[in-house]
Amino acid sequence: MPGRARLLWLWHRLSAMSVPEVGHRLLEQGRRWRSRTALPDFDAMVSDDEVLPAVPGLRAGLSALSGQRELLDDWQRLAAATAGNELCLLGQRWPPNEATPDWHLDPVSGAHWPAQAFCFDIPFRHAAATGDVKFVWELGRLQYLQPLAALAALRRDRDLAQLVCAHLHSWIEANPPYRGVAWASGIELSLRVVSLLVIVSCLGDLVPSGLRRPLLRSLAAHGFWLDRFPSRYSSANNHRVAEAGSLYLLGRLAPGLRDARRWGDVGRRALAAEVMRQFHADGVGAEQSPTYGAFSLEWFLLCGVVARELGEPFAPDYWQRLHDAGGFLRALTDRAGHQPRIGDDDEGRVMLSAWFEPDYVNGVLAALAAVAGRAELAPPHPRPHLRWALTGPPPPPQPPPSGMAHFPTGGYSVIRDGTGEGERLLVLDHGPLGFLSIAAHGHADALALWLHLGGRPVLVDAGTFLYHAGGAWRDHFRGTAAHNTLVLEGADSSVMTGPFNWGARAGTNVRELVDTPGRWVVEAEHDGYLRRFGLRHRRRLAVDADGSIEVQDSLHGRSEPRRVEIGFLFAPGLGVREIDGQWQVGEDERPLLSLRHLGSLTAHLDLGTEAPLRGWQSPRFNRRQPAPRLAFVGELAPETSVVTAFQLLAP
Repeated sequence: MPGRARLLWLWHRLSAMSVPEVGHRLLEQGRRWRSRTALPDFDAMVSDDEVLPAVPGLRAGLSALSGQRELLDDWQRLAAATAGNELCLLGQRWPPNEATPDWHLDPVSGAHWPAQAFCFDIPFRHAAATGDVKFVWELGRLQYLQPLAALAALRRDRDLAQLVCAHLHSWIEANPPYRGVAWASGIELSLRVVSLLVIVSCLGDLVPSGLRRPLLRSLAAHGFWLDRFPSRYSSANNHRVAEAGSLYLLGRLAPGLRDARRWGDVGRRALAAEVMRQFHADGVGAEQSPTYGAFSLEWFLLCGVVARELGEPFAPDYWQRLHDAGGFLRALTDRAGHQPRIGDDDEGRVMLSAWFEPDYVNGVLAALAAVAGRAELAPPHPRPHLRWALTGPPPPPQPPPSGMAHFPTGGYSVIRDGTGEGERLLVLDHGPLGFLSIAAHGHADALALWLHLGGRPVLVDAGTFLYHAGGAWRDHFRGTAAHNTLVLEGADSSVMTGPFNWGARAGTNVRELVDTPGRWVVEAEHDGYLRRFGLRHRRRLAVDADGSIEVQDSLHGRSEPRRVEIGFLFAPGLGVREIDGQWQVGEDERPLLSLRHLGSLTAHLDLGTEAPLRGWQSPRFNRRQPAPRLAFVGELAPETSVVTAFQLLAP
C-alpha cells in the first residue's frame, strides 16, 4: 500500500506539471544523483579568519527588550525546560533525552527516521509507520534556541550560552550534510539558516572557538544545497520565499563563505520578483491563508530590514507590496487581535519568541507597523517579541474604519461595524482556491463565511490538524463540509488529489456589491459543481446595521433536485440549542445570536462525530476538538433559494 500511495502521489504531481517543469525535475534528479558522492569540500569554502556572521542591529537591539519583564520571564521558563530536556513543539512533548535531543526521533510513534540515508532517498511523504515528518523537522529548525540565545546575551549567562552551543554542536554532529531527513526540504534548511544566524548574532563572543568552524562549514553546506535545489514552478510558493530569503541573508552576512556574494545576489533578485507573485495586487496572500501570508511577509520584512541596514534597500514597490499585505491582514483583525483562520496553518515562523505563538499574525503586523511607522497597520494588543530587537515596538494601533473592505483579486469581502463588545466582523470568501498548479495550502472553502463578535470568533474555520500523517482527517479539514458553506451531494467544491494537491478547482466570481451606510450586500457564485452536477452555487450575504444578517443560498443550472448540506461551524465552547423553532448560540448562558432557516431543509446538529466526520475544529497543529456544527440538510431544486437569517443579540 505505501508503494501504491507513492505512485499515485507521483502521478498526481506529474499531472500538475507543465512541460518545462518536467524538464526541470529531470535535471534536478540528475543533480540529486550526482550529489550522493560528488560534494564540494565545505571546509575549503570557509575562510581562515572564521568570523561568525551577525544580523546587523540585532544584538544591540536586545537591550531595548531588557525592560520587558514578562517576555524575559517566559524566556527563562523556556531555558529551564530546555535544560531539563522538556521540549514541547507543535503541541507535542519529546521524551527526555540525556543532554541534547534525539534529532531523528518521531515523538509520536517512537520510531526513528534514518540518520545516515541520503536525504532524497527517504520517502517522508509516505512513511506512515514513522509518523508525520513535521515533528522531526520542527525540532531540526533549531528555532527553540533563538530566545535562549537572546536571553543568554542579555544576561551574559555563559551557562545558558553553553547549553545553546551544546545543542548546536550536537545537531551538526548528528546531521552531516545531506544525510537524514533534515536535509530533504529546502524550507527546513532555510529556517535553520535564520536560526543559526540569529543565535550566533546574539551570542557573539559567547560562541566557543571550537564551534566556529563547524558552524561555518554547516552554513556553507546549507547555502550550497539551497542554491543547487531551488523550489521552482509548482513548488515556488512560500518555500521559494524562504530559500531566497535565506540565500540573501547568508550571502550578505557571511561574506567569508566562498560563494557568498553570488548567493546574496541570487537571493536578492528572487525576493524582488517573488514579493510581486506571493501577494496579489490587493495585498491578499496568494496561498489563500492569512498565516502563510504572514509567514512570507515575515521573510520579506526581515530581509528588507537587513538590506536597509546594509545600505542596499529594496525598491519602493517592494515595500508598497508589503504595506498592502499588511493592510489586508489588518482588515481581517478584530478588536481582540484575532483573525479568521483560513486555509492551512502549520505554525511556521521565521523568528521565534515562544514555542507556541497563537497571535502570530498580530506579531508580524506589529513588526511591519514598527518598520513602516504606520499606525493603521498596528494590531491591537501586540505582545513583545524577539523581532522587536530589530524593528522596535509598533506605534499605538489605529482602529480600521467601519464598512466594507473588498479585495477583488485575492477574493474576500470584509464587513466591519460596531465598536467595543458590539463589534461585528464578517468575512466572505469568493477567491481562488490557492497558489500555483497544486494550490498546496488552500482549502475547498468557496463562498465560506466567518463571523467574529466583540473580538470573539463565532463562525469559525475548522483549521488544519495534521499534514503528512493526517490521512482521512487531513482530507476532512481541507474539505467543504468542514467550512461554512454549501456541500452538494457530499462532494467537495474542489477535487483533492493528495494531501497537498488539487485537481479540478472551483472558480468564483462576484455578481453584486452594495456598500452603503448601514447596509452591505455581497453576492457571488462558484462553478466547482458545474462539471460534475451541472450546477453553480450562488450565495448572497446581506448585512444590516440593526444586527441582522441574511445568508441566501441557491443552485443554478439544469438538474434534478440535489441533496445539499449548508453547514455552520461554531467555535468550541459555544452552546447551540433550539428554542421555539429558532436556534440560539451563546456562551456561559449569555446569548450571542439567534438564527432560523427559511426554506424546506431540515436542521441537524453535530458535535464531534466520526461517521461521517462532522463537527470538529483544530485550534492548532496536532490538536483537534469537537465543535458544534449546525447544518440544514435536504433536497434543493435549481433556481430555488433558502435563507439562513441571523440576528445579533445585544452584548
